[in-house]
Amino acid sequence: MEFKGFSPQGIDLLAENRMMNSSVFYEEHKAQIRELAVLPFYRLCQDIAEDMLRIDPAFVVTPSRMISRVRRDTRFSKDKTLYRANLWIYFRRPRERFEDVPFYYMEIGPEFWRYGCWGGFGRGEMEQARQMMRMGDANFRAAFEAVQRVPEMELHGELYKRPKCPELAEAYQAWANRKYIGIDFTETENFVPAFDGSFVPEMLRRFQTLEPFYHFLCTIRERAKKE
Repeated sequence: MEFKGFSPQGIDLLAENRMMNSSVFYEEHKAQIRELAVLPFYRLCQDIAEDMLRIDPAFVVTPSRMISRVRRDTRFSKDKTLYRANLWIYFRRPRERFEDVPFYYMEIGPEFWRYGCWGGFGRGEMEQARQMMRMGDANFRAAFEAVQRVPEMELHGELYKRPKCPELAEAYQAWANRKYIGIDFTETENFVPAFDGSFVPEMLRRFQTLEPFYHFLCTIRERAKKE
């Protein structure tokens, strides 16, 4: 079935389910949650899978392996709330359990909807990125230029307190000082594009524009694994 947007009722139901924090409430509304909140993600996966595979043919495109669960895993968290009010989808390569790999994502919740591309999480990955910046590596330059072409999206990632590469150009400092790195488009006011599905073509255009950034993240991961 074609993706026609997310359901406002589905998002409200997720929020109510989280607030109730009750397995009884969840079981009573499980079918509605699946129909109104989860299945739109299945449709989105199916609609954009072909476009995403052009970016990386190794992406997992089986919806059940791509979509977050409504039930939270609270084993290693201080927050013992049973359910989440937001859901998301990942496009990423196959991975081992708990392994972080570069990914594209799209997420929606009661207070925002957003999408982007992230990576650089593993040991040594951002040091490889900094080394590529120092060398003027072509992969880094292509990633940097790609990010400049999506000014509506913002670079993120936890920063070090002190500059890691003060010798680099000022334009590169926002990259070099990250512990990991990603870029997001976030909307907190206008939910109409999310609810009518009209955000998809622009999201795909931006994802395609960011392909060099994504492959840069894959490159630093591969180089770090060889160290």
